[in-house]
Amino acid sequence: MDILLWSLHTLPEIAGIVVTASALFLLPGLAVLELCWRDDTIPYGMLRDDLPLRLGLALGIGIALPPLVLELAYLIRLPWQEGAVVAYLLGALFVLLVSWARRRSRDQFRRAWSWHHLLWLWVIGLVIVLRLYDIRNLSVGMWGDSYQHTMIAQLLVDNQGLFSSWEPYVPLATFTYHFGFHANVAFFHWLTGLPVTKSVLYVGQIHNVAAAVLAYVLATRITGRPSVGLWAALLTGLLNSQPAYYMNWGRYTQLTGQVILPVVLVSWMEALGREKIRWPLVILSAIVTACLALTHYIVSIFAVLFLGVYLIVLLSHTPSWETLRRLGGRSVAIVAIALFLTLPWILNSLSGYLVRNAVVMNNAAVDAMRTTGSITLPSIVPFYIKQQILLCAFIGCLIALGQREWKLALLVVWTLVLILVVVPQVFGLPGAGIVDWFTGYVAFYVTLIPLAAYTFGVAQERLERLKPRLVRLAAVAAMVSLSIWGMNLDLGRVDPQHEFFTQADAEAMDWIRTNTPTTARFLVNSFPAYGGNVVAGTDGGWWIPLLTGRQTNLPPINYGIERSIQEGYGRQVNAFAAAIRGRALENMAPVRVDLTIPTALQMLRDAQIAYVYSGARQRPGPEQADRIDVAALQVSQSFRQVYASGGVEIFQLVDGD
Repeated sequence: MDILLWSLHTLPEIAGIVVTASALFLLPGLAVLELCWRDDTIPYGMLRDDLPLRLGLALGIGIALPPLVLELAYLIRLPWQEGAVVAYLLGALFVLLVSWARRRSRDQFRRAWSWHHLLWLWVIGLVIVLRLYDIRNLSVGMWGDSYQHTMIAQLLVDNQGLFSSWEPYVPLATFTYHFGFHANVAFFHWLTGLPVTKSVLYVGQIHNVAAAVLAYVLATRITGRPSVGLWAALLTGLLNSQPAYYMNWGRYTQLTGQVILPVVLVSWMEALGREKIRWPLVILSAIVTACLALTHYIVSIFAVLFLGVYLIVLLSHTPSWETLRRLGGRSVAIVAIALFLTLPWILNSLSGYLVRNAVVMNNAAVDAMRTTGSITLPSIVPFYIKQQILLCAFIGCLIALGQREWKLALLVVWTLVLILVVVPQVFGLPGAGIVDWFTGYVAFYVTLIPLAAYTFGVAQERLERLKPRLVRLAAVAAMVSLSIWGMNLDLGRVDPQHEFFTQADAEAMDWIRTNTPTTARFLVNSFPAYGGNVVAGTDGGWWIPLLTGRQTNLPPINYGIERSIQEGYGRQVNAFAAAIRGRALENMAPVRVDLTIPTALQMLRDAQIAYVYSGARQRPGPEQADRIDVAALQVSQSFRQVYASGGVEIFQLVDGD
């Protein structure tokens, strides 16, 4: 009932977000489809008639394009801002209008509507409402990842495109991190004028909706059954914990990559599957492949492995030199074009420490903790995949094997590939720890849910042969009932254990901007992360540089992969954190940090830190991470409390001994 009342009360806002997102992501995607997929046919049906399939592909392409657009704009020194985004959308609209006028396809689209499409709209509409409802009370993204993502997006806006310097927020001199999600946020900000902090939340949830839309695309393309796609959208958007829960981690970059992943797989399938080469499809495959590489490096690895399996299956299905020549030639063409498009960014990535860190992470001696964690894996159910969905996926696997549906077997093999990259040491392979178990677990919904949906889709189609109208009505009733039930599962609701920036912190940021000099430096709560290689924030104080313009002792964790303006900056950050906590960062046991002792006071003064910030909520909790001893500050003559509200406490360091 709360969701219904909220949605009715905020209907204009919801409608505005939907219209804006549709313009931003659907228009360019539809334009690219018109240019590159001209005959509109795919196996098992007409792309033109299956509107959810067409819209899903367009949405995925539209989400994929912004990082490539920003890269090209950077190469030709074209500042990218509001006017450029509007021109980008007007260009897409022009392509669509010209193409539609030539083909006179509007009547064909009108005839395509059916109960199936209306039910798809119902499911996706509910997912939209739920995802926007989940962030209604948030002012910034949750958990630690959201801080760096918001800062990167803000820097894209500040620099009107790609950048190298992270100033004025932090003294870093390179930018080598993947940036697809951040480019989407910047485009959304330029189009709407909303603050980047809110744009991160909106775009993240829009991509969460897109995950359900693209689940339809992948399931429909693999199985050839739109009913399976519809069940896949329902299970992904309303009945499984993932990807709805991504919001709590701010894990939007991986989500964006996994939204693009089905488009990459489908476009490759089409480019490789035609008897005669279709260069527009080859180019489309190369473009979305390049976009995925710019969006998320690890999901790109998933794509390479998935496509490798697909190529092996195709070759084994019709083994011949002609097949090898055809598949090899087209694959080389796609990869070559994709490499050409991403080469500037590949060269740029070498300027930071990303490659070095990837090599280090493959060293078992350095990364023993992550490798050990990969051996003792937690259960995948129910948090990552619901038990019922996993059971249905197993049944779907058996049905596919019984019917010798080799394309369904792809999903099974892809799931096994995901397991393989998480625990390669179990199979005697190197690379343990490069892809941690968590990254793999939160991606399992991509391959398992279509298998589960296949069980429902096949059962529905078999029964429809006996009583078509009755079974169709029952299927509609079942989907509507399950979707309404799914609205009450709290799949993506705010989990307080992942929220360390609260409304009290937001109010404290206002106070800091008003009552402290712009040169003020703050000490904030932190703890050693990633085996002690970097230091991460634990409460709202981490956001001080981005939201107030004041500096702290704690940069975003990207300082571990980027070069700095200051020689040895990363080592200095780590050394200061180790000194202030009184033990090496490799010793990750939590400590109570006493800032009142003479050595700590001297370190603060040497670092020109005048204020200490203790947030309203610390995550992970005090039993898991370091914590500034606020009680000691309250009774110390060396500190004066200047702010206390809602659990946030700010202390000023008093001059003198």
